[in-house]
Amino acid sequence: MKIALVHLRHAYSGGVELYLNQMARYLAEQGEDVTIICRSHDEKPPHPAVKFVKLRGFSIGKTHRLWRFAKAVEKHVKESNYDLVYGLAHAWTHDVLRIGAGTSLHMSRSLNRPMRFKDRINNIIESRAMAPGAYYQVISNSHKSAAEIQEAHNVPSDKITVIHNFVDTKRFDAKRTQSEADVLKQKLGVNDGIPVFLFLGTGYERKGLKQALTAYSKLPFEAHLLVVGRETHEADYIKFAKEIGVSERCQFLGADNRPELYFTLADCYMLPTLYEPFGFTVIEALACGTPAITTENCGAKEVLSPQVATVIDSDVNPDELLTAMIEWADKKRTTNVSKACRDLSLTMDVEVVLKKNYQELLKIYNMKKAANA
Repeated sequence: MKIALVHLRHAYSGGVELYLNQMARYLAEQGEDVTIICRSHDEKPPHPAVKFVKLRGFSIGKTHRLWRFAKAVEKHVKESNYDLVYGLAHAWTHDVLRIGAGTSLHMSRSLNRPMRFKDRINNIIESRAMAPGAYYQVISNSHKSAAEIQEAHNVPSDKITVIHNFVDTKRFDAKRTQSEADVLKQKLGVNDGIPVFLFLGTGYERKGLKQALTAYSKLPFEAHLLVVGRETHEADYIKFAKEIGVSERCQFLGADNRPELYFTLADCYMLPTLYEPFGFTVIEALACGTPAITTENCGAKEVLSPQVATVIDSDVNPDELLTAMIEWADKKRTTNVSKACRDLSLTMDVEVVLKKNYQELLKIYNMKKAANA
């Protein structure tokens, strides 16, 4: 089967990009003819047999770029002979569409702001991508996200398949990473028996760093907070940490492509997010044996249990977050919670979940064949 996967950007960072790479790799290993249609890509393909088609036309600014890419995909697919086109975002030409990043409407709502011009263009692209007749099936990574696309774009419930995200349990494994994590812990100066809380991600406003810092400032005992990730406005958060008196106990470490080391060395992972269709990092933390705190706004809540995580209310109240932080501060060191975390993550291993995705694609391919017979 000749399969095209469509996404504006191929890279090795970001949740949708992670799915793109793993799905392309898995499909190629099944013997499928795989092409990634994108505007830009990393030099290294996810599998030696995976090909790239780069559609990089002239554009003015990021918003115009989105529209031009969607139009270019439409033209390219019409001129090609793919058996199945699998859209991941930023286009409206596909047989099956996976919603991995939620909707522009719900993103804006979560941040309590009006839709910007870029958001409105994204919303138009989404509307065309999920218009009647534009797809055979939509795959969502959470029931939360499925409900949102029903609300925003009137996608019928029988046209939505929910398949939760996966975790690479070989990469995210404390047994494999412990020695490196211990070295990093020593280097960071947090190897002193005091609880280590971790915030890791890109987009600090949406993922609730301000609320995390506020809760951290109220802890009744000493603890470390590590902030890892890429953020354009990082200086604003460093300033805020100083204003509330935690800058001496909080390390802003920037982007790091070794998240598994941080998940391994931490005592608790925090994702107090305002909006997260799923949240790969939550189950990556669990795979490393680290309990998590997240919110009702996070799709990953659907796979969690109280034995390994706390899910606080959607308003992300710092006092509620504080209570959860106190609860989890020493459990990794004093209980067998790490085993419970690891056991849960194994049910979402990447190979198990990708097999489900592949079976769904085969089903949709047969639907397309029957419709065109």
